Amino acid sequence: MIVPDRVTTMSGLANAQVRVRDDLIEMAERSFAAIAAPGGSLSGEERVRVAEAARGSNVNGRLQQFARHLYSSPATVALEHVRYAASDAGDPQTVETIGIVARLSALDRLHTVLGVDLEPLPTPQPGLATGEIARGLKRRRGHVPMPPGPIPVSLDLVPFEAEAFQAMFGPLYMTEEQMGDPLFARDPGLNTPQLETIAARISMLNECFY
Repeated sequence: MIVPDRVTTMSGLANAQVRVRDDLIEMAERSFAAIAAPGGSLSGEERVRVAEAARGSNVNGRLQQFARHLYSSPATVALEHVRYAASDAGDPQTVETIGIVARLSALDRLHTVLGVDLEPLPTPQPGLATGEIARGLKRRRGHVPMPPGPIPVSLDLVPFEAEAFQAMFGPLYMTEEQMGDPLFARDPGLNTPQLETIAARISMLNECFY
């Protein structure tokens, strides 16, 4: 995946009342830019419209309704909601919408907990959808086409979204390598048991079905 250049400055994070790590600000800038870039099945303009709908504006059509539902009440999203969106837009656009909303939600919640205003959505980048869609995936317990295996990734149908989502792990949580190190600790910051405890608690409160 070619990660879009940082086309915005996350001024809210930079001006927060507490110091925000540089890698978090850079991750947020690059993730925000990726929302406006052409994806596998949606153009940059269509992706920004999904983000607008997630935040509650321009909610028109099944895909935008699904984006709003996923953003505002993720614990209530069930199989029928995913299938309803996919019956109109198709699996790739539905999966791409899930990725956009998941990343936007994480960025917006980061701003909220730091007490800063949400960033305005970026200007769409030109270009049509790339058509990069994984083949041979099947619907599994996560409601969308996934690869086989004990820990399938729900966004793998649209590789751009899967990689953009995974790029957030390190700054917001831990990289895969760090997850395997029981002695990992940020300096300054939390260690592995503390990070895992917080993650488990948040997952429970958010009723994460996965």
